[in-house]
Amino acid sequence: MRNRHKFTFIICCAIADMIAMILGTILFLKFASEERIGWNALFLDKMIPITILSWLFAVTYFQLYKVDVLFNLETFFRNSWRAFFTQRILWHSYIFIFQDDVLHFFKSRANLFQLSFLLLYFLLSRILFTVIIEKIKGWVFKRYTVAIWGFNKTSIELASHLESNSFFIHFVGILNENSAAQYKNNEQFSAALIEAIHNASEEKIDELYIVSKPDFISDLNYFFELGDKYCMRLKFVPDFSSISKKHFNSGNLNNFHVIKPRFEPLQNAYNRLIKRIFDIAFSLLVIIFILSWLYPLLAILIKKQSKGPVLFKQMRTGKKNEPFWCYKFRSMYTDVGDENEQAKREDARITPIGKFLRRTSLDEMPQFFNVLMGKMSVVGPRPHMIKHTSDYNGHINNFMVRHFVKPGITGLAQISGLRGETKKVSDMKRRVTTDIHYLQRWNLITDIKICLLTVIVTLKGDKNAF
Repeated sequence: MRNRHKFTFIICCAIADMIAMILGTILFLKFASEERIGWNALFLDKMIPITILSWLFAVTYFQLYKVDVLFNLETFFRNSWRAFFTQRILWHSYIFIFQDDVLHFFKSRANLFQLSFLLLYFLLSRILFTVIIEKIKGWVFKRYTVAIWGFNKTSIELASHLESNSFFIHFVGILNENSAAQYKNNEQFSAALIEAIHNASEEKIDELYIVSKPDFISDLNYFFELGDKYCMRLKFVPDFSSISKKHFNSGNLNNFHVIKPRFEPLQNAYNRLIKRIFDIAFSLLVIIFILSWLYPLLAILIKKQSKGPVLFKQMRTGKKNEPFWCYKFRSMYTDVGDENEQAKREDARITPIGKFLRRTSLDEMPQFFNVLMGKMSVVGPRPHMIKHTSDYNGHINNFMVRHFVKPGITGLAQISGLRGETKKVSDMKRRVTTDIHYLQRWNLITDIKICLLTVIVTLKGDKNAF
């Protein structure tokens, strides 16, 4: 019953979405034929096939209609909007390539009505889907019942996960949550589990998650066979909460259960590819449209105020603790003190133009060349000098975690008010914690938000920029 209703819901969603995309294109073609715009005939003839293909690509890429064991409504809605905007980008890219008068197209009524129709559909349809999915439980005559046996930290987290995603299942909770029994050996545990499986079958449980310490799981085959006799699916979940109090991430490598200290989205090759494409595209736009005229202008001002090169290069720590040359517009006089010393407020080494460059972060602009060469990313933890990396690594246990990804021109720490001089180890600890949070929560939308917020913070003025 669980899968039948789930498949029905997903298929109905897929059909409704495809019909809406086609209707939106038909609406576009209707208004386009009434407007006095020189539409390309070949362009119009291919609109519906392009709509279908671009939508299929978007939903496939974001796995919008993926049927998981547990259905997460929030993920479904998030992927719905991701797929919609991706389809719009692909569709408009096609127009940009084959339609001559692109400016008139974006101003056309046809485009406006189509976009309004699709936005209204996705908004109303997702509200309707929410109502339907909440009502499904009441429509199901025999619900697929799931429970947990074993009361510990892991089972509580699992219960919370099942409860928040139980749209197509009936989750009854932790069966022995009120029990204070403590098992001293495997025999006591096995006897209690046999009784629990029998009681669960009496309560018509279809699927039972057994959460226990690995030491107590000795003969899985016996318990699986016992579950089969009761026509009940058993699933064992090892409780590793006693190993570490910190949050860790676990997964599977073929038949091996793997425990990792944290979840890292950029370990996925596709995510790294997406980030690299964004880095290349963003850095090329900056180099072509900004640095092409800003570089010679600043070069003249820098050379006029002090002797020395236009660019300042310094060895910094990069990804995997590998050093690289980091480029900046020179903002200090040459041969004045130790270059490994952090800049301070009212630092005498800084030139007049250097004060402006540092306050506006324009001194960092040449690092887009570092991005283009693959040594840095647009967004990521800021790279430190080799000496500072060595010093802080001795005081902060997880300091080197920030070097699992490429360093960035800007980052989450920088827009959170944690840039600039670090006078105390506690200041660096806060920055490292923020960098690790970024590493664990990365996605492309986050990178775009950080870029936008960096511009806003720079325009408003950052008190730590000096």
